[in-house]
Amino acid sequence: MRAQTQLALLQQLRQRQNLVRKGFTLVELMIVVAIIGLLSAVALPQFLAARDRADAKAKVGELVGLAKECAVFNAESDTTQTSVRTPQGSFILCGGNTTSERIMSSRPINVAMPVECAGSTFSAPISGVKITISTAGQMACTAN
Repeated sequence: MRAQTQLALLQQLRQRQNLVRKGFTLVELMIVVAIIGLLSAVALPQFLAARDRADAKAKVGELVGLAKECAVFNAESDTTQTSVRTPQGSFILCGGNTTSERIMSSRPINVAMPVECAGSTFSAPISGVKITISTAGQMACTAN
């Protein structure tokens, strides 16, 4: 064979090999899918736990904010009573001439983690937090 013919044949073979090798093999694709599966198996529980912690903190934070508002009305001994809506939708009266403690409860908290409320920490599992507001405006947290 002549050198030019051999060179032309080699170039044709290289072109065919380049055309054939333009994709991933099944094994490579299976390895990528397995790696993605492992990463998602690790990340998903972490994401769900973070979401539960944020939800619990939001529920307690909402209740603490309302309780502080009510405690301020009681501590200032304002003559006008103010009604505050609790997270459950009921109303309690704050301020004025309140002669009894007021109790507010959070929405249900279903997490397996400690919950903090106004300086108190409650071990899980708890179904909610209850804040008692005294006539003098003091707050105390207890677990439901």
